[in-house]
Amino acid sequence: MTRGERGLFGLATHIGIIGSSGHYHYALAGEREIEDAVICAVAPGSADEDMSRLTAALSAASVSPKQYDDYREMLDREDLNVVAVNPQFHLNSEVTTEALSRAIPVLCEKPLAIDLESLDRVRQAQLQSKAGLGMMLALRYDARFYTARQLVASGAIGEPALGYSQKSYKLGTRPPFYCTRETFGGLIPWIGIHAIDWFRWISGIEYTAVIGHHANVHAPQYGEMEDTAACLFELANGGSAVMSFDYLRPAGAETHGDDRLRLIGSAGCLDISGAGLTLTDPDGTRSIDPVSPPHGLLADFAMSLADKDHRCLISTEDALRVTEISLLAREAADNGCRVLLSQTGGR
Repeated sequence: MTRGERGLFGLATHIGIIGSSGHYHYALAGEREIEDAVICAVAPGSADEDMSRLTAALSAASVSPKQYDDYREMLDREDLNVVAVNPQFHLNSEVTTEALSRAIPVLCEKPLAIDLESLDRVRQAQLQSKAGLGMMLALRYDARFYTARQLVASGAIGEPALGYSQKSYKLGTRPPFYCTRETFGGLIPWIGIHAIDWFRWISGIEYTAVIGHHANVHAPQYGEMEDTAACLFELANGGSAVMSFDYLRPAGAETHGDDRLRLIGSAGCLDISGAGLTLTDPDGTRSIDPVSPPHGLLADFAMSLADKDHRCLISTEDALRVTEISLLAREAADNGCRVLLSQTGGR
């Protein structure tokens, strides 16, 4: 997209950022990608939030937005086309609901909420306002996963029936709010949500039930935060999916994260590991060159707001549904039981 022409909304695209505890860099990337976009205002999600990382990133990008101490004042005063919400995770739902109640579209950090009651409030706020709602499920924009989606949709592996997904990160140093469930929300809705989403999106098959387990095995300094989790999902076609999530990736590993997918169908299988994507079918095993989607996360979302015919890779329904599934998977792990998953969404 070329700067200097009329922007998505006729004039400049005004972006606000609330919080500095998540992936605010998607807003910075969107500001660079969208013609005539400007990050015009930022605010913390709470008075105690450390905004230093965002401040440094904005300075490095030569971006000088107006600074607010109260995000509600920012929402009231600024004429925003979209707001990127990434406060401490327990505030995602509250901040999102405040923005939606003002009919301001929201691109929210995942999960949308850390409990089902708060998620219902987000759902109702979106229904009442009709404002756009997206979520930072960035792996949909990863070329490997995007290409895998296209391959499965084209029938390259037949009907998916079985699979494994992994989301593994280095622990590093985490802020204090990770230490309690009431502020962190849990490993499954924070990390696991990516794999839960990409498996459902790529396979095109809904989950019907889940069992799970999670624990803090090797990170006692982080209190209630789990560092390991695993789930077994039953699929609507009778298949199953196994997933693992952890903060156990060795500090000396080459990359911060290790994302993996194996998806097996009636006519072949796909494997994502490292930077590679491979397809095995009756003709043998071969590497596939991944193709990136045409737009980045925030630009794609903003385009869907400006053009009703543009479909964002992450719909409002997907954002709400995958958050709900993740919270129910956490419930299954908490209680050591099998939890049924409604295929309609909502409660």
